[in-house]
Amino acid sequence: MRGNEYGVPMRSGDSALFPMPEVAALEPPAGFAERVAALGVAVPDSAIAQVGDYLARLLAMNERMNLTAIEDPVAAWERHVLDAWTLLPLLAGLPVGARLLDVGSGGGVPGIPLAIARPDLAVTLVEATQKKAAFLEAVVASLGLSNVRVHARRAEELSRGELRRTFDVVTARAVARLAKLIPLTAPFLRPGALLLLVKGQRADEELLEATSVLRARGLVHERTVATPTGRIVVLRARD
Repeated sequence: MRGNEYGVPMRSGDSALFPMPEVAALEPPAGFAERVAALGVAVPDSAIAQVGDYLARLLAMNERMNLTAIEDPVAAWERHVLDAWTLLPLLAGLPVGARLLDVGSGGGVPGIPLAIARPDLAVTLVEATQKKAAFLEAVVASLGLSNVRVHARRAEELSRGELRRTFDVVTARAVARLAKLIPLTAPFLRPGALLLLVKGQRADEELLEATSVLRARGLVHERTVATPTGRIVVLRARD
């Protein structure tokens, strides 16, 4: 087995198993740019076009492998892109070169849309399922996202190595309940770093359930942000 520059272990012939389809980029639904602007962030038209390219490839490959339960293109703009970009206001204070880690990236959300909107950030995607990680590597290369790296390993393993306490922001969406998710993500945080967890309407219930875990991991719950697509639990590592 050999590794590639993104950290994904590759076997001979793997690239043939995951050829990236050449498909037309998806056009955003009517009013999408206005909905993004309503979040209070400025995303250039070029980023919207590039994320349309990503969505087209995601949905095309989804016909061959299980990457997302969302198959409708309009719903994909809402549930994948808009949902990911609701995190952008919380990233506004990050300087050029700040490091963001997306744990359990799956088909690449929220990490890839964030990397497209913030090309100045160094984004790392962690996905333990080898086929999904290979897809991530292929789509990152196809889109020319030089600011993104992929690791095809379990978060528990990576957090014990050189990635431990090295990130300014860690994100995760639809991975597990908070009590289980926090131990997977908190070890990657630098002191003072943010942990942004995209959750649904039961965020408060999960927070209560995770009270002792927060304390044990040295995290403070700063706030929970309601968004057009869900809720974001904002935690910060103590200095």
